[in-house]
Amino acid sequence: MEHKNEITYQLTINPAPLSSKPPKDDKIIGKIVNNLNVTTGLTINHFSKIVRQPFGYTWSGGLFHGNINNENWYLQQIFGLDFDKGEITIEEVFQRLNEFGITPQVWYTSFSDSPSLRKFRVVLFTDMPANNQLQHSYIAKGLLTLFPEADQKCKNRGRWYFGGKESFIIHTDPIPLQKLVDALGITMTSEDGGRTRKITPELFKNSSNHKNGKNWSFLYDYNTNTQISPKNKKYKYEGGQLEKIDWCVARKKVKILDDFLKGKWLNHDLLWGLATNLIYINGGRKLFKETMQKYNELGLTQYTQNNFNIHSYLNVPKYPPLPLYEFSPYKEDHEHYDIISATKDIRGEVIITQPINMIKLSDAEALLKEKFEFLMKHAEKGKIYIFILPTAIGKTRSLLFLEGVIISVPTNDLKNEISDTMKVKHITSPDPVEFEDESLNRTLRHYYSIGLPKKATAILYKVIEQGIGRYSQKDIDSAQNYIDQLSACKYSTETILTTHSRALHTEYSHDTIVYDEDPLNQILDIKQIQISDLHKLKIQSGEIFKSDLDPVIEKLEKSIPTEINNTPTLIDIEIDELVKQVSTFQFESNIFEFFHSSFFVKDKLDHNIIHYVVKKELPKDKKVIVMSATAPSFIYKKLYGDKVEIIDLTDVEQQGKIIQYTNKSCSRNGLNRYVDSISKQVGDKPVITFMSYGHHFKNPVKEMYFGNCSGYNGMSGKDLAVVGTPHRNNVEYLLTAKVLGVDYKTTDTTMSYQNIEYNGFKFKFNCFDHEELRNIQLALIQSDLIQAVGRARTLRTDAQVDLYSNFPLRISDEFRY
Repeated sequence: MEHKNEITYQLTINPAPLSSKPPKDDKIIGKIVNNLNVTTGLTINHFSKIVRQPFGYTWSGGLFHGNINNENWYLQQIFGLDFDKGEITIEEVFQRLNEFGITPQVWYTSFSDSPSLRKFRVVLFTDMPANNQLQHSYIAKGLLTLFPEADQKCKNRGRWYFGGKESFIIHTDPIPLQKLVDALGITMTSEDGGRTRKITPELFKNSSNHKNGKNWSFLYDYNTNTQISPKNKKYKYEGGQLEKIDWCVARKKVKILDDFLKGKWLNHDLLWGLATNLIYINGGRKLFKETMQKYNELGLTQYTQNNFNIHSYLNVPKYPPLPLYEFSPYKEDHEHYDIISATKDIRGEVIITQPINMIKLSDAEALLKEKFEFLMKHAEKGKIYIFILPTAIGKTRSLLFLEGVIISVPTNDLKNEISDTMKVKHITSPDPVEFEDESLNRTLRHYYSIGLPKKATAILYKVIEQGIGRYSQKDIDSAQNYIDQLSACKYSTETILTTHSRALHTEYSHDTIVYDEDPLNQILDIKQIQISDLHKLKIQSGEIFKSDLDPVIEKLEKSIPTEINNTPTLIDIEIDELVKQVSTFQFESNIFEFFHSSFFVKDKLDHNIIHYVVKKELPKDKKVIVMSATAPSFIYKKLYGDKVEIIDLTDVEQQGKIIQYTNKSCSRNGLNRYVDSISKQVGDKPVITFMSYGHHFKNPVKEMYFGNCSGYNGMSGKDLAVVGTPHRNNVEYLLTAKVLGVDYKTTDTTMSYQNIEYNGFKFKFNCFDHEELRNIQLALIQSDLIQAVGRARTLRTDAQVDLYSNFPLRISDEFRY
């Protein structure tokens, strides 16, 4: 029976069918091993198929540089156990793993299995690979401690397995690597009488010079979309004073704790969550152990030695408290972050650390006019002036009378809207062309999507050249108008209205460029490619470029997910020549722009996806002015240093009102748990939220969502709810940091729920421990929130915005928690 899960796992196979196990002295075994050299990606369904009859392929869960042996091993995500002595049943194997909430995905019978002597193999697929020898050794040692009945050769990195007769799929979800690691650590602790001598502490240390790759300490993933640090900024552990709490208050507020203390039997996952909390509380360890002993003796529970040794094992990795929403089945517990904060913190509290002195709107308008007019006359070439302004202060009106400059806006629609209100002579860059010939439209869209705008423009010249015999007169005229408009922009000295995208790759003769709205997303352009497209590129370009593309593909395939790398270059290839060779073929992603990028990272979940960042340059010989409510000053200063001058007019009195509710994080992960209750609270109000969450609300603003709010005026003067804290994919923060030159190591990419001070507030937030990474993260979240809240134009209208987010904004009039 096929199970629907398309996650692909890398392994090594010999795709030669076998129906029986060759004799030990048969030379064919050596031939099988020598041909065990095909690295491929298979789903669990496909794996189950190739190990059973009629295939019976030989396989290894490891990946190797060269021949299959211990020394050549470098990565493994699939682990096998071989049971051939009849000392344990498959049911008993499942039972031991199930104690830790782990279920293997596949098992299959060996070639020599019989009713009188059951022989079988069990296969475990993890969500992340072991990528150094210490990690592999730990897992192998732990598995053989849990299953001493298994073949001890399973510990070898170069271990391989024959296929078998029948295979069975139990499920197709990957086993969290960290959960497996912890289960095996507890097992080894129990086997050693509660001592942790067999646990390798180096695997859990934030070592900055760990030569074998990532440590598990910063793979420990409490939240779906974030990584949490094992070092906690609030709770002291080794050599420090533990937290004292009122246990009566804790029991009243945390139902899962009360269940435990009343004698309700809890499974491993629930005990694990409690233990990570209790070890940071004065008397917590003792209470954990004595409670289990008490109810075991009364016959109400059956806690095992592994359960008792959870707290002993936790001495090594020193994980922070697991959030209650990650393990407690009770929704009321999710109102608190963890047990300690349930007794001490006010959830969502915001403390104002610096006074916010609002100025009158009329004063802000005068300051803007004065400073802007000064810069238009006296700004220096090569410098970047950034106005940080409240939404609706009238920045666009300041542009309507400008002569002889470039005005750049986010979209073509906004460009045309401003053009209709301009008070001086000007021209606009061309809009995208829509032809009658649909095949022509598809070709142009394709070239733009894969990063070949020049190729698209060349197509338009061909339309004109080939003329009426090939295209309609309307299409020829459209192409000619587009080319004429491009040429006019290139040579004109009049004011030009254009888009951010075009402004960054077009040379204009003007000495001043004004960006209406923040162009950062175009300056640091983060995109994706698919490795499968590079394989397609190699095949379709023929043998000419194979030797150049192979090393690039190999580097991408062998890269470790979430680890930032320099983008490989095509040293001996002219990109234009490669484009010429394959220009008629279809690709799914922007492959050519990838080769102009600075850094890349493999996706954590889909290993076929590569994220990359292309840094585009602001013109160095022009006066650059950015006018935005959301431009992150920290990022611009890191990017351009002393060239940047900030004019901050943020704190201006609002005519309307913004009320912020901070007692819930309202991240995507949080909304998964309580979006229905917030939807009831919001009622019929129009809502801006995440694009994929709009359907949860009665009245979502369909055209607006986080990441797509800029330039819209349809909600001006209307009451509005903004729901969400728009954390971005961590990949964006890390790639941005690399381009900015932030000095960080992989061990610095940890996150935790911690007390922070930012922008005049003190509050608790889930963010990076590394200060500069944190500043990038907070700056981008703030930008997205301000853009959404600004749609109601509260600066000049009586509208009220209800903001549901635990990230405080200076623009908010009131915080409710």
